[in-house]
Amino acid sequence: MSDVEAHYRQLAAKVDAFHQRVRERYPGALRCEVGCSACCHQHLSVVTSEFQRVAEAALALPEPAQRALRERLAAGRDDDRCVLLDDAGACRVYAARPMICRSHGLPITVPADADGDAERDVCPLNFTQGPPLDDVDADCVLDVSHLDRVLGVIDHVGGGDGGRVDLFDGLGALLAPQTLG
Repeated sequence: MSDVEAHYRQLAAKVDAFHQRVRERYPGALRCEVGCSACCHQHLSVVTSEFQRVAEAALALPEPAQRALRERLAAGRDDDRCVLLDDAGACRVYAARPMICRSHGLPITVPADADGDAERDVCPLNFTQGPPLDDVDADCVLDVSHLDRVLGVIDHVGGGDGGRVDLFDGLGALLAPQTLG
């Protein structure tokens, strides 16, 4: 395993542990579970190193799952769901999901507004009962700007240029039917 992969896995483990800490500290506040795909109804782009992980996972899918993914890609962008979401509402490459997906649903600090004030946000399905978001312990609110900076460094060290790959376009190019020449 490369150093870059090791650092990425460490970051993923930290985000997963963060998710677990929020679940333990605020039981029932996070409604995220298998089949809940409310946050997956959008088209995403990811940094190059993350796309490489997703691409490897997509290529490792069994042929029926790859075929379903190709069919989803062929259907086009009119469907607002993430291309990796299957018909049951589960991610086809869950173990390799990008950081944005790992962190969705968590209470987050969004970048400062024009007045320099950072704000908190959370999926509208989460924290509907219990403490108001402003009363959630600071160590249970993810600073997404910091997460993005760390991810950017990992991507840069891995040879990425800081650019982003649209998942739909990238997977479409990767899984396009091969033509005989």
